[in-house]
Amino acid sequence: MTKLDKLKQAEHLYVCEKEPLDVIGAKLDLSRRTLFYWKKEYEWDKKRFEKGREQELFNRELLNFAQKIMDKISNDIDNNQQTSQAEMYSLMNILKNLPQIKSNIEISQTKHKSKKEEYLPEDIVKIVERNILGMQ
Repeated sequence: MTKLDKLKQAEHLYVCEKEPLDVIGAKLDLSRRTLFYWKKEYEWDKKRFEKGREQELFNRELLNFAQKIMDKISNDIDNNQQTSQAEMYSLMNILKNLPQIKSNIEISQTKHKSKKEEYLPEDIVKIVERNILGMQ
């Protein structure tokens, strides 16, 4: 494996897989000094942040899309209309991955929140869930 191949693989492991440099060094037989130089020279931290941000935005858009499909299906049911199989299939595929998507969003929100957090009182949350969102 050439040095260029190791550079590309190390960058992928750091940016996409979020592997620590020590693990990357052991996997690819690279020194810490080389990895730290590459990390700084090729701006791996910036790329890692951007990759995480892109993933977070995609997850939010996917949740928004799932909500729109659910609203359409609910509207179809309310109006006694046929729901297309494509919509049902799309919704089912999104729902299969929903726990992972939600956990990724929650993790990113935890990182971005300040120490002081304010919440609505639980009774208000229950009213909103029941009356606005239709949750039981």
